Amino acid sequence: MSKPLILSLTAWLVLAACGPAPTEPSASIKTAAPTETEMKAIANSHNSANSLDWAGEYKGVVPCADCEGIETSLTLNMDNSYQLSTTYLGKDASPFKQQGRFEWDAKGSVIRLLDQQDGPVLYKVVENQLIQLDMEGQLITGDLAENYKLKKQDSVAEHKLTGVRWKLTELMGQAVPATEPDMTPYLQFGEDGRVSGFAGCNQFTGAYEAEGLRLSFKPMATTQKACLNGSVEDQFIATIQGIDNYSLNESGLAFYKARTAALLRFTAVQP
Repeated sequence: MSKPLILSLTAWLVLAACGPAPTEPSASIKTAAPTETEMKAIANSHNSANSLDWAGEYKGVVPCADCEGIETSLTLNMDNSYQLSTTYLGKDASPFKQQGRFEWDAKGSVIRLLDQQDGPVLYKVVENQLIQLDMEGQLITGDLAENYKLKKQDSVAEHKLTGVRWKLTELMGQAVPATEPDMTPYLQFGEDGRVSGFAGCNQFTGAYEAEGLRLSFKPMATTQKACLNGSVEDQFIATIQGIDNYSLNESGLAFYKARTAALLRFTAVQP
């Protein structure tokens, strides 16, 4: 190898050694586009559907073109079912009642009433209010805009857990059949935080905690009577101890786990 070539290679190696070292990408810079799962998480974070305590009864009197107003009561349940009652003031005083299911929009801020025969179907859900929207899903403006709001009712104050016997009518989506003699499970809430009742064969007692629409039961103590068929009793006791919230309105009492369909439904009877 010639001397000029050796000198050239030596110079090149020196320059390369003195050059800046390659840098790693900054940890704070995301080099890939968000995944579909990440995009869904962003879209669904902190919206009305998953952040607000929206289940309950809402009431108001909305404007009417040919009457004094429409007295409206709309109840939203955790299983995405609803009950709607409307009364046209100054005309026929009897309420018109409907029920069905509702769905959330993609942003989790607006509900649409399905199976609706007549009237508005879109409502924006905000803290303790439902705001009726027009047919295009836009806010209604003008001097009467405030009248298109339904306010959430204090269901615990209007309908109390205590003072009545709650008879089981539905268990895990199945109607409870009548028996002779009547062996239908029931429960009663005390003002002292205690609950007692009949599970279908044995009596039970225990403690409960209720705050707003949150409800939970402590482990139950039961009598030890031998039962010919204890499947309903076992399922009843196990289910009520797994619930964490409830709804209470003119339709009755329902127990839920998170936002699943109603696990148990009850109707009020005199003790």
